Amino acid sequence: MDGFDLGRLTDHDFEEVCRDLFGEILGLRLEIFPRGPDGGVDLRHTATDGTTTVVQCKHWWKSGRSRLESHLRKQEVPKVRKVRPGRYLIAASVELTDTSKQRIRRDFDPYIKTTGDIFGLDDIVAALRERPAIVERHFRLWLSGTVVLQTVLRQEDHLRASWLREELPHVAATFVPHAGFERARRVLEEQRVCILTGIPGAGKTTTAMMLAAWLMGRGHQLYEVSENASEVLNLWRDDEAQVFVYDDFLGGTTLDRLLSKNEDRRLLSLIHRIRRTPGKALVMTSRDYILEEARRKYDKLSKEALSLVTSTVRLDDLDLLVRGQILYNHVYRSGVSRAQKARFAEPAVWRPIVEHPNFNPRPIEETLRLAGSDDQDVAATLLANLADPWRIWDRIVVNDLQEEAVHALEVLFTFESASLEGLSESWSWYRTEMGKPNDGRLLRGALQVLDGTMVRIHAGEIAFHNPSIADYLRRHLNAGRADIPALIAAVVDVKQAYRVMEAAGMADGAQLLTQLRAHPRQVARMFAEVEDTVEDCLTPEDDSFAAHLERLVGIAEDLNSWALASYIIKQTDEHITHSQHIPHLVELAERLGQSELIPASHSEQFQRNVANQIRYGLGDLIENRHLVEALKSLAMLERVSDEAGEPEAARLVELALERLSEFIEVDEERLQHWDVAAMDDVLDFLIQHGKVILDDDEVVVVQSMIDRFEARQKRPNPHQPGPLPRNDIERDRASVSRLMSSLADADEPADAS
Repeated sequence: MDGFDLGRLTDHDFEEVCRDLFGEILGLRLEIFPRGPDGGVDLRHTATDGTTTVVQCKHWWKSGRSRLESHLRKQEVPKVRKVRPGRYLIAASVELTDTSKQRIRRDFDPYIKTTGDIFGLDDIVAALRERPAIVERHFRLWLSGTVVLQTVLRQEDHLRASWLREELPHVAATFVPHAGFERARRVLEEQRVCILTGIPGAGKTTTAMMLAAWLMGRGHQLYEVSENASEVLNLWRDDEAQVFVYDDFLGGTTLDRLLSKNEDRRLLSLIHRIRRTPGKALVMTSRDYILEEARRKYDKLSKEALSLVTSTVRLDDLDLLVRGQILYNHVYRSGVSRAQKARFAEPAVWRPIVEHPNFNPRPIEETLRLAGSDDQDVAATLLANLADPWRIWDRIVVNDLQEEAVHALEVLFTFESASLEGLSESWSWYRTEMGKPNDGRLLRGALQVLDGTMVRIHAGEIAFHNPSIADYLRRHLNAGRADIPALIAAVVDVKQAYRVMEAAGMADGAQLLTQLRAHPRQVARMFAEVEDTVEDCLTPEDDSFAAHLERLVGIAEDLNSWALASYIIKQTDEHITHSQHIPHLVELAERLGQSELIPASHSEQFQRNVANQIRYGLGDLIENRHLVEALKSLAMLERVSDEAGEPEAARLVELALERLSEFIEVDEERLQHWDVAAMDDVLDFLIQHGKVILDDDEVVVVQSMIDRFEARQKRPNPHQPGPLPRNDIERDRASVSRLMSSLADADEPADAS
């Protein structure tokens, strides 16, 4: 690492770094002495004979050399003459020339005996470069290294229109390592894969970015995954150390958006590949309830030992001291006035915030980001927003935005993120449906107002600034503030239609669902008009209109919509069974048979059509000895028909018995999860058809092999959070009080960008 950007450190960071650095240089245990009225910080050591060693810390990053010299001469020299320390050192984050050091030494004579006890910026950086263990211990200092930052900023090809490239330096400026981060770092170090889970706002994405930064400092290149697991294959470089970050890999709302067909298999395959490949790492995030839903719904995800690579970020990882550091960092870096910052030095101001039962980093960050330098009482606003986080955005939407900007937000919610072209088309239709002007200049003006507050615009891509805004917009729609018939009439892509339905299916979407039920024909028309976009939104492996129709059956049931059911009936004719993936057709056939909205005669005919298609391909699979695929095909045939082919089943029994004998000869150390899954299928098939029993010799041997493999895979996760240690609350309050007191006279922070 060539150097460090000390301007990215807060006053507190600088003090802590100096304590460790000079403690090692001097071979003494230094303590941070309470801040004086001038804001200077002393690091002190008192020997048994009463003599003291003092290190004066001055983080005057923007102040300059002349101002520092003047301050030292006028303010510090008189105090030093009263204290009369045995040795006095100065550490300043300002470049000091030899001439400047000579002047300072003369001013402090006889307490500074040599210019070697005066450390300017270059001296501190050089000393840190020689002590990598200290740098490693101070995460933000380590991240400030120029090599790490340059690595982030030059990865244009990898990050495309990425939030990672823009947000990582800002997040690093305020991040405070906590117990959840350390657990996740151990998981990633040991497993090469880490799934971060937790409630909204707990800090999953922040932790993911910092884990990525940690690996970047060890030579990994950073890549963002935004669509599905298959994207990693396109980004994979055999000759390069890589870390892949896949934020909200199970989707931000409901599970249905996420797992297109076989995505669960692809995810598991990716996890196994990363874990066995040195130099690769994967960090994924998901809301905790969505991950639990995935485990319940998808057999593969529940069977595999995902717990081994899962680490939970909890709000109670943020103890009082960490909370205080988070608040300090955000206030210090904010654009509020010096007077507003100084208020946070008062315990009566910071304690209600830090000890608030709803303390969450996200409202802290957003309140201070949106606050103007002339806001009257930022602390009071912070408290109010902790009590009701939605009011952060509601105040802007209700009081500050013109209707064209609000309409842009409502349309953007249906996209989640959108190209300027896509948003413009949908917004124009929305405004037309409401009888409002739809001139493109109005939209461009609205986006200029929103950019940097509620949305991010980069390389023609528009997205919400963070997930809490999307959560707010869902609540906004549910409250009936939007024109829902006009909004669904403005949908131009099937992904938008899905997003609207997902929002209605959330726990806080009941009123939106009621609004949609009141307009069944408009909903049916919405899906009919975006029919031609369905194929474009699916991955090549999942390119199935049948999967889309299966999803529509569930939507029709949620809405109790005969209009949508009629559309589905028209689409499920005999032709569709000749052009779609068989597994998708089977699931669609089952869904049709279970729905009260679909006539039994229609669903039965559809099942017969699907069964004929399965039989057509089953013979070829048997002929070519593709046993596992044939077993799956037979199982699908049994799901849609009571007339499963006996000749085919008999031939499959022969193949399965042969495979059972072959499996016994496999080297157990070389088994992979797909080998075990295939043998599980073979055993189940033979037992169901009465060809083997559990105590047959061959079955016992094979089952023992499977059990030993699964036992190796299901080791307990040592990194799940256990009981939190008891903290000394008064000690932590005193530490936070000392930290916050520096805001009374802090120097202006360096630009975090």
